[in-house]
Amino acid sequence: MDLKKITEISKFYLSPLKEQLTNKKVKLRSTYIQMIDQKKVVTDTFLLESYHAVSLTGNVFALFTQLVKEEKLKQANFYWATVDLKNPMIQKIKNDYPEYTNIHFVEYESKKYFELLATCEYLINDTSFMPYFVKRKEQIYINTWHGTPLKTLGLDIKMGNITAHKNIQRNLLHTDYLFMPNRFTADRLIKSNDLDGILDSKVFLTGNPRVDLTLSKKKEEIIKLLNLPTDKKLVLYAPTWKKSLAETTEDDILTLLKEVREIQKALGNRYKVLLKTHYFIYSYFVEHNYEKEIIPNWVDTNQLLTCIDKLITDYSSIFFDFLPTKKPIYFYIPDKEVYEETRGFYLDLEQLPGNLSTTFDELRESLIIEDEEYEKLNEVKYLNYLETFCSYDDGQSRKRAVDIIIHNNSMNNERINYLSNKKKIIFYCGGFFNNGITMTAINLSKMIDYDKYDVIFMDTDRVREEKYNNILKVDKRVHFIYTFGAMNRGYFNTIRQNLLFRQGLDSKYLNKDKLKQHLNHEFNRITGKLPLDIAIDFGGYNKMFTALFAFSDVPIKVNYLHAIMMEEYNKVIGNKFKHKWNLKVIFSLYRYFDKVISVSESANNQNKKDLARYIPDYEVKMDYVNNPINGDAILEDIHLNTQLNNGKDIYSSSDQSNRTVFFEKNDKETGIVTLKGFISPDKNNINFVNVGRLSPEKNQISLIEAFSKLVEDNSNCHLYILGSGPMKVEIRNKIIETRMEKHIHLLGHLENPSMFVNLCDCFILTSHYEGQGIVLLEAMIIGKPIIGTDVPGIHSVLENTNGLLINDSIDGIYQGMKDFVNGKVIAEEFDYYSYNKEALGDFYKKVCEDLL
Repeated sequence: MDLKKITEISKFYLSPLKEQLTNKKVKLRSTYIQMIDQKKVVTDTFLLESYHAVSLTGNVFALFTQLVKEEKLKQANFYWATVDLKNPMIQKIKNDYPEYTNIHFVEYESKKYFELLATCEYLINDTSFMPYFVKRKEQIYINTWHGTPLKTLGLDIKMGNITAHKNIQRNLLHTDYLFMPNRFTADRLIKSNDLDGILDSKVFLTGNPRVDLTLSKKKEEIIKLLNLPTDKKLVLYAPTWKKSLAETTEDDILTLLKEVREIQKALGNRYKVLLKTHYFIYSYFVEHNYEKEIIPNWVDTNQLLTCIDKLITDYSSIFFDFLPTKKPIYFYIPDKEVYEETRGFYLDLEQLPGNLSTTFDELRESLIIEDEEYEKLNEVKYLNYLETFCSYDDGQSRKRAVDIIIHNNSMNNERINYLSNKKKIIFYCGGFFNNGITMTAINLSKMIDYDKYDVIFMDTDRVREEKYNNILKVDKRVHFIYTFGAMNRGYFNTIRQNLLFRQGLDSKYLNKDKLKQHLNHEFNRITGKLPLDIAIDFGGYNKMFTALFAFSDVPIKVNYLHAIMMEEYNKVIGNKFKHKWNLKVIFSLYRYFDKVISVSESANNQNKKDLARYIPDYEVKMDYVNNPINGDAILEDIHLNTQLNNGKDIYSSSDQSNRTVFFEKNDKETGIVTLKGFISPDKNNINFVNVGRLSPEKNQISLIEAFSKLVEDNSNCHLYILGSGPMKVEIRNKIIETRMEKHIHLLGHLENPSMFVNLCDCFILTSHYEGQGIVLLEAMIIGKPIIGTDVPGIHSVLENTNGLLINDSIDGIYQGMKDFVNGKVIAEEFDYYSYNKEALGDFYKKVCEDLL
């Protein structure tokens, strides 16, 4: 063995080891997965985590106070996760339960924490566990959430990132029990996280457990604990903090403290004004020596509310918790208009159960109104809010929740079902790049029967403009979930995964059972308890997603072949294999799929010949399903003179020769060139159009050679090439080499190619191979004469039509175009309704295994 090979092998085994030793995140996840692999779930153990372990309060604390009273749980162990083992709340809990030796406090993300996360029977959270978390089947995950939302959540946030909700969504997918204060909160939380219809969790309306603490009779105890005055009424100022910790300055703190003094001045000596801020900003007050000016972070807000006579807040959910006390609430929202524009509200602020002030002067005026008059002024709105949002906040919420968890008694509790009885299909669609696979996925999303199926698209959380624009085109009924966060993998699983991705599944060094367990764990980390029926790797080129789907426990697994895959395997661009190393792995995984589907009959015939050795029972497993086509949308597009799509305007006007000038204005470059405008094809010329990725298999080089020959005798012929891709420079150079600059026009990627195709006379596709050639179907719908090479994919589309099938050669292409010039190629009407009926019928029957 030579030195180079030895070095390569050493690096292969040592690099993951170095990563395990030096990368903290990898090390943490390795610890967690090791605990899952080596330890069993321990009965009657509880892991309690509030606000990412920053707090020991809220709904989790409230549930804890009920759980420790249960006779059935006398031998149970309770573990609180905390980022601060010096948190004064720890001593308070110990003082409150001196006889309990089974209450423990564990440092967040320590080795012990990961052991507990992996082995505790009950996991209780009010926000979310981190992305590494995956619930084991023997565990019970309870999420209480943390309040009724006035502000929008998840996908409802007006200027939010479309993937920002991903970890909340993922946690909800893992949840067994979700305890909600009211139906409004349940609906907003589930729907804004794109889970309505696919959430397999038991969602109960119990009320907020923490409000039980607000309604308790412990006012004197809290006053004594916090050394609050007993001769004054207490006012709590609890504003939302809008900035991140990094953005916060000392001036921000001083401004807030000045507001407290102004409120104190307005109310006079009969009152004492207290300040409570968001938990994550409290450390800033401590660091700058202002901790005496603020209620300590460790204090449970709901216990504090037992002492409060007036509440001043903005859009914090604290006011919903205070409503059951039936005491005055004042709303001070100086940034109302900005916040409404950037984030948005679920409720009309004018109907809030208290006076709404947008300036400090308005707040001051409200504060000096006598309580009796103020209560009468807001009585109707207050009662409406109590009835709508607080009907379950009666002091018994904790008991209801614990009865459900521990005693399996839910008879007197309202449950909401967010799981439909439809079949659930999950797709990976290839990354949503500008290509035929993406357009086919978009078409299918608009045509599938949503009365029978729930559709989920899975993709990575990396979203650039191209991907974002394509996601916007997907049918709004499709659910999106995202892969994100590092995989949970130890050293040996890293080696196994790397072996798979280098050598394929047939590597003699690979422990396939351990690899399957590892990738199955990762699939479950993302999908949780999502009850899937069918998994479709619709992209077909991403080895990670193919592996995740292959080793999942989904009952029906399908892989789509959108091309002649052995040709793709051998494809070379720039002296490098484009897909060889990915497809080597993917080919070896086909055996784990129940169906391997090509997108045309001729493509399936060729793929069978090429891939049979990879697929046991290939005659049964390999089949074809034609892609559906959204003909109505295409016909609508070709008549558009003005299009507004996500900030892109496509419009037309006329130049001096009465020819239409089309403009496509882009904020950023898309395709090979950003066009501010292009002149429509001259009707006096013969205009050919080709639409396709600028890639070797599309064979535009031969098309240019043949076209240059045609122009020798037909100077009024023009060719328009629409598309972008890696062969841009080579194609441009070929145009220059053949001196065709005045006759061949590269237009790059167009958002609406159908509109331009409609302006041309003949559509030509000269590919060496296609899976199907969806652009041919689009041109047929528009009603154009068609020329295509007689290769797999194209053959299936043009067979038995007026379309002209030609030899895959320069001479064949030339002769085909010459035949069109001589009037030998004519268009025909395409019945896309009948075509789609058959295509969708085959999809339901062959892919979904449904009998129609």
